[in-house]
Amino acid sequence: MLWQRKDINLVIQDSVTDAATRDKLQLVQQVLKYAKEELNLPVGDSYSTYVATGKPYVVWNVFAAPEFSLDMRSFCYPVAGCLSYRGYFKQNQARIFAAGLKHEGHDVFVGGVAAYSTLGWFSDPVLDTFLRRSDVNLSALLFHELAHRVVFVPGDTRFNESFATAIEENSLKRWLKSTKREHAYLNYLDARKRRGQVLKIIGDARELLGQLYVSGVDAGEMRTGKEGLIRQLRANYRELSLTWDGHEDFKHWMSGEINNAKLGTINDYNGWVPAFNALLAENDGDLERFIEAVTDASKLKKKARDEFLASRLTAAKKQAVRAVANRRR
Repeated sequence: MLWQRKDINLVIQDSVTDAATRDKLQLVQQVLKYAKEELNLPVGDSYSTYVATGKPYVVWNVFAAPEFSLDMRSFCYPVAGCLSYRGYFKQNQARIFAAGLKHEGHDVFVGGVAAYSTLGWFSDPVLDTFLRRSDVNLSALLFHELAHRVVFVPGDTRFNESFATAIEENSLKRWLKSTKREHAYLNYLDARKRRGQVLKIIGDARELLGQLYVSGVDAGEMRTGKEGLIRQLRANYRELSLTWDGHEDFKHWMSGEINNAKLGTINDYNGWVPAFNALLAENDGDLERFIEAVTDASKLKKKARDEFLASRLTAAKKQAVRAVANRRR
């Protein structure tokens, strides 16, 4: 892909470039300009080039967890450390590896990935896999990937991805408001609310599964209990989605196989987001001060880092309870 990169300005100016691609690439440039000048994110020369892969995804990640555990299997890499997924550029290789893990008794999940970050080691290109997204989702993706250039802790997927998701959400909100995309901003807030509702029922299901896995019952009873909790999760989602006026967020996710590995991906990308948002609020919404605080936290040992975020998570939950109580008065 690095050899196939083309200067994004030349692609925009090329007469053979279709209008839709040109519009998306110009949006990329606008988002990057805002990220650099207004948010002080380390854009560098990332996304200044373009590659047409001709594929729906650029990478396929394999996630795995034991049948009766929520602990994700780790896979180790140079520089990045041990992470909760193993990536492949070819889908068939990912599926072969996943089949082997499943044969060993693991729950597995294979997910397509539209983008990844080389953490500043290379100048990441814009891929055609980005451009199939809506303008809002494309902007969110860019903010998320830029966040990985800010702070990255080798071996701590949940910290890294939750931080990037927090940067994504807060940067996107600022971007939409600053560019006066009022309708898009309102739609974003609605979608964010629905996402929060789904994350809540998934989190509840994970908690119940965790209790089941340490209950000491035999494997057969545990397997039956697991199936029942997953059925209940689907039922809770169907009931919840009836309140969404026709929206079908997470429908595809819920319709596929649900297991410990798939549930783990949700936790990795979202588990610490409320904690990071609470830390941002502690810093009065100042993104630079927030990033300084996160950078300091990233230097802590794993246990101390988790305790630091857990304290913010507790504070965030208390704040949410107070907010609900105030609305009821």
